[in-house]
Amino acid sequence: MENKGASFYLIGSIPKVVAPMRKDRASILVIDDEEILLDLISEVLEDHGYNVTALTSGPDALSVFLGRPAEFDLIVVDEKMPRLSGTDLAQEILRIRPDIPVILYTDYPEISSERKARAIGVRTILRKSSRTEELALYIKRVLES
Repeated sequence: MENKGASFYLIGSIPKVVAPMRKDRASILVIDDEEILLDLISEVLEDHGYNVTALTSGPDALSVFLGRPAEFDLIVVDEKMPRLSGTDLAQEILRIRPDIPVILYTDYPEISSERKARAIGVRTILRKSSRTEELALYIKRVLES
């Protein structure tokens, strides 16, 4: 695995990654099984100067993330997806990178899913009914904090 300046350490059998602060464009991993929405989000974020990796599958996103965990600065993930929910994907990602901000982006926030998401470290739950520009502004605030 390429290091790219990240620090790795072990807790139990799960390798943890701490990514260095980036001075160039932030890199965002966006996962949503709705391709039209995924394309729209990607376009808006790229227009705001972010590098975007957009995927329609939770398992594919996990595989990409595991291959280069220090590359990403923020995750935006849909909750309701086939095979791997957004919360479950976030949990796996946060085991590797507990420092990475994760935004759960969903139409259907359920109390139990929201509680689980917050318990595992998801920073924010946004409704998809929010405009994509609002998502981009929120991402900017999260990355600058």
